[in-house]
Amino acid sequence: MSQPVNENAASAIMPRFRNLHLNWSCGRGGRDQVKEPSRVWHAERVLHIMTKSARTQGRHAITSQIAPFPKNRKAKPPLKLSDWLARDLEPSDLLLGDWLTTTSRCLLPAQSGIGTNFMLALGMRSAAGQGFLHWRGQRAAKVLYIDGEMSRRLLKQRLADEIQRIGCTPAEFHVLSREDVEDFKPLNTPEGAQDMLALIEEIGGVDLAIFDSIMCLLIGSMSEEEPWAQTMQLVRELTRRKVGQIWVHHTGLDKSRGFGTNTREWQLDSVLHLEAVEQPGTDISFRLHFQKARERTPATRRDFQDVEVSLIDDVWRYQLGQPGSKPGRITPTAKKYFDALTNTLGSENVVRASNGQRAVDTKHWQRECERLGLLDPKAPDNRKRASFYKYRRELVTAGRIACEDDLTWLVTLNVRRHGKVSPALPHPNCYRIR
Repeated sequence: MSQPVNENAASAIMPRFRNLHLNWSCGRGGRDQVKEPSRVWHAERVLHIMTKSARTQGRHAITSQIAPFPKNRKAKPPLKLSDWLARDLEPSDLLLGDWLTTTSRCLLPAQSGIGTNFMLALGMRSAAGQGFLHWRGQRAAKVLYIDGEMSRRLLKQRLADEIQRIGCTPAEFHVLSREDVEDFKPLNTPEGAQDMLALIEEIGGVDLAIFDSIMCLLIGSMSEEEPWAQTMQLVRELTRRKVGQIWVHHTGLDKSRGFGTNTREWQLDSVLHLEAVEQPGTDISFRLHFQKARERTPATRRDFQDVEVSLIDDVWRYQLGQPGSKPGRITPTAKKYFDALTNTLGSENVVRASNGQRAVDTKHWQRECERLGLLDPKAPDNRKRASFYKYRRELVTAGRIACEDDLTWLVTLNVRRHGKVSPALPHPNCYRIR
């Protein structure tokens, strides 16, 4: 019959052999056992081996009979700067402009009544591969829209209205209504997160998921940190699967920020704040401002400009910047490109943009640049294109010109004279979105 384990003796012997891998547990029948990766040892047997070996053969005999702690064979993450610079990482998979990608994590706090229509318009155009506002469409994306606020009847009407505006029915725009899911599990619970991942797999994967809204799809107090902290497990998993995310949220009494804790923003890339603007004759009118923009660079600054958006006569319209703002400085080379555009606008190649402005096609502007020696006609097309768009982007960022597709025109600012503003023309950055 085995003797009871002398735990004091075991405790005295064990620290002498720090490389031993032993896990004490309770085995069948309540007997103490020691677990090792491939075997289960009764505690009294281990103690017997240890004490006997210590007396007769010494430390090496014990380590030969008990498996050592397994070494961690996982690859070490890159730490040196040279290692980081040598990494071969995939470029961003852009969906809309230069701010929305398949790994973007975005928060959209908005006053009640303006976020849903805007997000439906953005999601549908992303699915159709179309641009929206001043953001260029990159490719047709597979989009999942999860609505937790509206009734099925109202959601169907909103979808039909936006299809009418966009002029097509994007095949890869998927919509889930919380009302259609019996016993819906909040997304900040393990069950809810697994249900959402299973739905995405059932669809065949998506490029962008829009969650409308945080309050309706999570459980818990929205003023506390815990509900969002629980949601971050799902957020990180979606990023790992290359699913871009936009989480719609509401503002509270303070209209300048999302309701509750600001810790939601800490692990996100962009925060797009929508502030309602009173404008007679509009169905919806608001100002969009990026409160956080990790992806912003000097080359992509235009995509992160403040923009006023309105829905007038069932047409989305927008206006960049502020009329009357002072244009920024430009380099001498950009000034030459600007002069070439001015020359082209004085030729017979002028057309009218959708906002009524005199505009020219990009190819005519490029030919004038070649005539002035700014572009080499014999240079490879990719090199000419890179040089041309570099300075066009600088002129746009400085507020000197505006573009829509392949058309470009000069920005004419309202001038304040003698305390009065000159008669206002349609602002050059005011476009109609079809």
